[in-house]
Amino acid sequence: MVSVTRNGPENTARELPVEVYVSMVDALYEDVRSLLLGVLAALAGTVYVAVLTGNPILVGFPFAIVLIAAGRVLRMRAYRRERRDVRSAEQARRWEREYTIGANLLVFTIGLWCLACFVLTTLPSAHLFCVAVALSYMVGVGGRNFANGPFVDNQIALLCAPLVLGMVMTGNWDYLILACFAVPFFASVRSIARRLRDILLNAIIAKRDVSLLADRFDTALNNMPHGLAMFDADGRVLVVNRRWSEILPIDPETITTRSRCEAIIAAYVELGLLSERDGGRIIEAVGTRRGDLASSQLEVTAGDRNVDMTFQPMESGGLVVAIEDITEKRRTEARIAHMARHDALTGLPNRSLYQERLEAALAMMNGDDMLAVLFVDLDNFQQINDTLGHSMGDAVLIEVADRLRFTVGENDVVARFSADEFVILQTGARSEHDVISLAGRVIETVGDIVQVEGKAIACGASVGIALAPRDGTDADQLLKSADMALARAKAGGRGMLHFYEEEMDRRAQARRAIEMDLRRALQNDELAVYFQPLLNLKTLSVTTCEALVRWPHPVRGMISPAEFIPVAEETGLVLEMGRQVMRKACLACAGWPDGVRVAVNLSSVQFERDDVVAVVAEALSISGLDPSRLELEITETLLLKDSAPVLETLERLKAMGVRVSLDDFGTGYSSLSYLHKFPIDKVKIDRSFVRPITTDRKAAKLLRGVTRLGAELGLAVVVEGVETHEQLKMIDAAGVVTEIQGFILSPAVPDAQVRAMMGRTAKDLLTKAA
Repeated sequence: MVSVTRNGPENTARELPVEVYVSMVDALYEDVRSLLLGVLAALAGTVYVAVLTGNPILVGFPFAIVLIAAGRVLRMRAYRRERRDVRSAEQARRWEREYTIGANLLVFTIGLWCLACFVLTTLPSAHLFCVAVALSYMVGVGGRNFANGPFVDNQIALLCAPLVLGMVMTGNWDYLILACFAVPFFASVRSIARRLRDILLNAIIAKRDVSLLADRFDTALNNMPHGLAMFDADGRVLVVNRRWSEILPIDPETITTRSRCEAIIAAYVELGLLSERDGGRIIEAVGTRRGDLASSQLEVTAGDRNVDMTFQPMESGGLVVAIEDITEKRRTEARIAHMARHDALTGLPNRSLYQERLEAALAMMNGDDMLAVLFVDLDNFQQINDTLGHSMGDAVLIEVADRLRFTVGENDVVARFSADEFVILQTGARSEHDVISLAGRVIETVGDIVQVEGKAIACGASVGIALAPRDGTDADQLLKSADMALARAKAGGRGMLHFYEEEMDRRAQARRAIEMDLRRALQNDELAVYFQPLLNLKTLSVTTCEALVRWPHPVRGMISPAEFIPVAEETGLVLEMGRQVMRKACLACAGWPDGVRVAVNLSSVQFERDDVVAVVAEALSISGLDPSRLELEITETLLLKDSAPVLETLERLKAMGVRVSLDDFGTGYSSLSYLHKFPIDKVKIDRSFVRPITTDRKAAKLLRGVTRLGAELGLAVVVEGVETHEQLKMIDAAGVVTEIQGFILSPAVPDAQVRAMMGRTAKDLLTKAA
C-alpha cells in the first residue's frame, strides 16, 4: 500500500495511505462557504477602516483581499472539476502546495492590514475592528484548515505576529495587555485545530479500514467456491453471496436481504428446481438447527445437480447455510464405482460384479429353477496377440463382447474375467437343452469371421458349463466347476462344449494333492535323480547318461513323471525341480569316469521364467564338474516360442563349454531350420521312428535318412527307444549313429547301479536283450 509521510501537530512523522492523504486534501478544498464568510468579514472590516480613516494605504487592502480571495475561489472550483484525476500522492501534494500558497498570502495580507491599522491610525474604533476581523478570521482558519497541522500553524503565525507587533508598537499599555491575551488565544485556536485534525484523521482511517474490510469480505464472499447465506434468528436473509445463485438459480428479487427462508425454498419448489420432499427436508433442517449449536449436512437434488448443504447455527440465534455443487464429485464416484465393477476394455461386468449377480440369482432360486454358468474361452486368442499385436487383440475382444451381448437373453449376464475368458450367467433356462442351445449359439457366433481394421480374423470358442442346483448352490463352487468343464472342453479340441462332471472334481482334487505333496517334496529335497545310460556304438562303452527325475513318495510309492511333471510345469515348481536335478546330476557325474557325460533335460518354462545360465553355472561351481561333460537337452517346442532370447541363452551356454542336444528330433515341422540356426551338438531321434522299423520298410528308410542327415551336418546322432537286437542291427547298419538309448541297455536306475554298468563291456550290457 502506497503511503505518504506527513508531519503531525506534534512534529512526528506519520505514514498515511495515499487515499487518506487525498481525503485530507479534499477537506482543504471542500468548504468554499467558510472561505467566503471569512473573506466577507475581512472585507467588511478593511472597507470600514478605510472609509473611517481615509488613509490611502488602508484603502488599498480591500482590493488586495478581493483579488486574492477571487483567485482562491477559482482554484477551489478547478480542484472540484479535476478531483477524479487526483489519485497519486504527487498530484495531491501539488494541489495542497497551491492551496497553502493562496491561503498564506490571504492571511498574511490580513496580518499586514492589522499592523498598518495600529501603526497608521490612532482611532480606537479602527483598532477594534482590526482585532475583531483578526479574531474572527483566525477562527475560520482553524475550522476550515484544521486538516493540515503545519498549515494552521503557519496561518496563525502570519496573522498573529503582525497583529501583536502592531499593538506593541503603539506603546499603549492597554494594547500591550491585550497583546498578552492574544498569544494564548491563538495558541488555543491552534490546539483546537490540532484536535479537530486528529478526529478527522482517525475518522477517515477508520472509514477507510471499514471500507477495505467490507470490500475484502465482499470479495471473499463472492469468490468462494461455496454458496453462502446467513439468516437471523427469525429466518430472514442477512447476507447471501453470488455463488449461491449460480448453484441454485433464482430470481434475484426473491433472495434479498430480509427475505424469509421459507419463501426462498417455496420459490425453488415452485420453479421445479427442488422437489417438495427436498424442500421440506431443508425447512425441517433449518427449524431444527435454530435451537441447536451442532452443524448438520443434507444432500439434495436440484435439477441436474447434486447439492450438499451444511447448516451451522450461530450463538446469536441465526444460521449460516453453505451449499456446494458436488455433481462432478458424484459423477466421478459413479465412474470409479463403475470402473471397479466393470472391465475397462469391453465395458462388461468384471468378476466381482458377476459374482454378486450370481449370488443374488442363487438366493432367488425356487425349487424347479435352473441356473447355468458358462465359461467361454477363445481358442486361438494368444496366437492373434502374438502375430497381429495387442491392439488388434483388444479390437477382437471388443467385437466378441458385443457379439456375446447380442447372443444372450435379456436377463442373462455376460462378464469378462481375464484376457480371453468370458463368463455367462443364464437365468432363464428350463432344461439342459436350453443351456446347450445358448452354448451352441455362443460357439457359432464367436466362431464367425471377425472383421477388424479390414482384416478377416477367425476366432473360435470353447465352453464349459456348470448347472445349479445340480452342480452346487454356491457361487464359488459353480465357477470352479464351470472352469473345470472348460478345461475338459479345450482338451477335446476347439469349438467344443462340455458339462461339469464329478469325475473332474476328483481329478482336480488329485492334482491339488500332487501339487501340495510335490511342494513338500521339493522343500525336503525328496526327489531323486535316476540315470539311463547311452551306449556309444563307436567305442562300445557307456559315454553318456541321461538324468531323469524320480519321486519316491513316502505313502504312494514311486510316482510316474507323467503324473507330476505337468503339474510342476503348470505351477512353476519345475523351476526349483530343475535346479535340484541340475545340481544332483552334476554332483553324480563328477564321481564318474572322466569320459562319461551327463545329459540334463531343460523345460521351456525354465527358459521363460528362470536364468538358465545362472542355474547351470551354479551347479558346475558346486560340483566342480568340467562344463564339457554336461549336455543340456532341449526340445523343438522351446525353439518355436521366441528364437532370439533362446538363441542368446544357448550361445552363452556354449561359450561356457556346455554341449547342447536337441531332443525328440524329427517330430517338429521345421527341424532343419533349427539345425542351421541354433548351436546344437547332438540330435536325439525320437522313439516313434524306431518302433515300426522292423515291420515297415518306409519307416526304416525314413530312420536311415534322418540319421544320415544329422551325421552329414556334423552332429552326433542318438537313437532313443531301442529295445531289441534286430532294431539295433538295423540302426547300426549305416554306421552313422553315434549312440543308442533304450531298454536294450537299461531303464533309468539310481547312481550306484549306473556306475556299475560303466565298467562292463558292450557284450555284457546287451546280453539281457538277447
